[in-house]
Amino acid sequence: MSAERHRIPLHLVPDSAPVEVDDAKLARALLAGEAWAPAATWNRFAPMVFRMASRALGNEDEAEDVTQEVFFRLFSRAKTLQNPDSFRSFVTSFAVRILKWELRRKRARSWLSFREPKDMPDTPYLGSDPEARDALRRFYSMLGRLKPRDRLVYCLRHLDGRTLDEIADAMEISLSTVRRSHDRVSTRVSQWIASDAGLSGFLRERSHHGA
Repeated sequence: MSAERHRIPLHLVPDSAPVEVDDAKLARALLAGEAWAPAATWNRFAPMVFRMASRALGNEDEAEDVTQEVFFRLFSRAKTLQNPDSFRSFVTSFAVRILKWELRRKRARSWLSFREPKDMPDTPYLGSDPEARDALRRFYSMLGRLKPRDRLVYCLRHLDGRTLDEIADAMEISLSTVRRSHDRVSTRVSQWIASDAGLSGFLRERSHHGA
């Protein structure tokens, strides 16, 4: 598999990787230029990167573009990996850096076009429930008001389920900085949700049905 920048499919691609190969062995194969290593790397990590991007951006088309960009850069700079045992963290850090750049770009574009958060494109949603779709749109409109770093911290913790230590490592910032950002943004988002009767009511109803 080549490191083409565009139209890398978001599904498994053929490769001839050994059946039992851990992350470190895969990293060493990529560094050694093994022909099967790029496809195996894509198959192993692309779903993780896509989920992370989709949850942070709120748009699956944009998440696909980001995933392609992550692997384009990853394959171009694989030689910078110093510790094969940390390959997964290496991929995650690549994804986080590109996501942060994308969030900054979206924020700047919104300012330049004077586009209100309510005009955001469709959010990822499985199903056809208009109430759920509207709730997701409201939620991502709120996230659009956050600074890129705060939004990433919030999404990685609350939507992607990562620990604060993992977030600090992926974002390459101190744990204390992550804690401060997390506490600040969690309080702010909770207040925004509570002040939105439609969204807070929807969440209470779904929480009740899911209990």
